[in-house]
Amino acid sequence: MSTIRISEDLKNLLYSLPEIDVESLLESYRKPMRQSIRVNTLKAKEEDIVSMLREKGVELEKIPWTRYGYWVVNNVNVASMLEHVLGLVYIQGAISMAPVEVLSPKPGELVLDLCAAPGSKTTQIAQILQGEGVIVANDVNAKRIRALSSNVQRCGIINCIITQADGRKFPLWAKSFFDKVLVDAPCTSLGIVSKDWGAAKNWSFRASERLSKLQLSLAISGFDCLKASGTMVYATCTLSPQENEWVIEHLIMSRPNARLESIKLEGLKMNKGLLEWQHKKFNPEVERCVRVYPYEHEAEGFFIVKITKEGEGS
Repeated sequence: MSTIRISEDLKNLLYSLPEIDVESLLESYRKPMRQSIRVNTLKAKEEDIVSMLREKGVELEKIPWTRYGYWVVNNVNVASMLEHVLGLVYIQGAISMAPVEVLSPKPGELVLDLCAAPGSKTTQIAQILQGEGVIVANDVNAKRIRALSSNVQRCGIINCIITQADGRKFPLWAKSFFDKVLVDAPCTSLGIVSKDWGAAKNWSFRASERLSKLQLSLAISGFDCLKASGTMVYATCTLSPQENEWVIEHLIMSRPNARLESIKLEGLKMNKGLLEWQHKKFNPEVERCVRVYPYEHEAEGFFIVKITKEGEGS
């Protein structure tokens, strides 16, 4: 566990990123992330679930930037507990909860989770909707949809429609339909290397560039599914500007009515989006995106941007 092999491309990427502390990042990759959970208020009151867990010896500490989120302070395997099996708690990364908080869905709204499986953010959105409104949870992969369906049922969600479709085609039947859209895009996973070292060992600029084209198509598709004045959050758990700032730069170029909004979350250390990378300058608006690095909270690394749709049209 003392050493971690990373690809030459990844080494070049990390040292090309301003602000990032490469040694701290590599050290964070060697350590397991802090265990965190979300208590599910669709099944019981928050205080009752917390009390149940504490009675069983689980030490909890509130996560400041998210409703219902807690660090598990001691070494207890929550996944093996009955409360998890019954859907009273959901095991979810602490930073993974941030994109839904930024999206801020409201009861009664129509919400699309375009890349939903296995369902962490879908179930979080549904919890905030409190049974009012509808969430459409889409994924392209049939195997992953089985996990999504299982988690939706386990959490007691009744206002969720699960669809299996290529997210890039969603505007064909849902153009300008949703109040809120989440695009938690597939990515090269550099924010969660401590879970999967292969992400660091096999990382390449070519793979990142290939994924960025898919991510841009998904981001444009999600934006086109928004109603006027609707809000979309685009998020990845990677560090590559090709999959982050580049995607947002091209989104706002192709959709002039896309407006990037500032993001504020209590207690979460956030860095601004990059304005320049490898001699390429990005639109100054891209600075409103946020980067969270894995070593800042002993948790995942994430890129998050909040986008609103002005006026009419796509």
